Amino acid sequence: MRSRLYFSHVACCMLTTILLLTGCGLIDVTPDSEAQLPTQMQFEPDTVYVMEGDTFVVQPSFAPDVVNNKALYWTALNPDIVSLHNDTLVAVQGGGARLYAASVAVALVDTLDVYVMEPWVMPNNIYPHEMVVYADVSFRGQPLTPEMTVAAFAGNVIRGVGVPIKVGSKQLYRFRIYNDYADTQDYADVQFTFWLYDRKTLQRHQFPVFISYDGETSAPPSKPLILNIE
Repeated sequence: MRSRLYFSHVACCMLTTILLLTGCGLIDVTPDSEAQLPTQMQFEPDTVYVMEGDTFVVQPSFAPDVVNNKALYWTALNPDIVSLHNDTLVAVQGGGARLYAASVAVALVDTLDVYVMEPWVMPNNIYPHEMVVYADVSFRGQPLTPEMTVAAFAGNVIRGVGVPIKVGSKQLYRFRIYNDYADTQDYADVQFTFWLYDRKTLQRHQFPVFISYDGETSAPPSKPLILNIE
């Protein structure tokens, strides 16, 4: 567990800077005896995943629960991958980045690791062959929420996105999984994993299931593939 109070060279410079000025001007840090100051500040989780082009508001949690001054000074070590506009992060391009946040009120520093992913969208017409898979998908025993996306991958390359469909009274997900091999023997050598991405929590999860490519309809609606993460 990383320390919430460590001061690297970068963090010390940040704390010195925020006592004087920011890019927007001077910050008034006159102590207020009535103010409830934070004693802890942390990102939980300390690693998030976001897709290219997406934005989200970055905010750590503070202790105690009631804190008067939650103002932060931010810096990104990889501004070509993520850019910051006040407390809003913009995912510019794929890769990993680290954000530093320093409390304006007290000497607290923490970091957030951000991994920017390519959008989970299938490009058109680059794979000549496909198979169809129907899956019963759940997350910790519950149906997926609208913020969740599930997709099939060959290694790190997306090969299909789950589309929710109704089959009778049950909701399933239909995957058109694409491949570039035409030979049946080659089909068997390609295995696909399934991943879930939650835009609300900015977390991704791998299902403990994989399948081989057969070029046909696999797991029909009457016997769907079971995808669940406990």
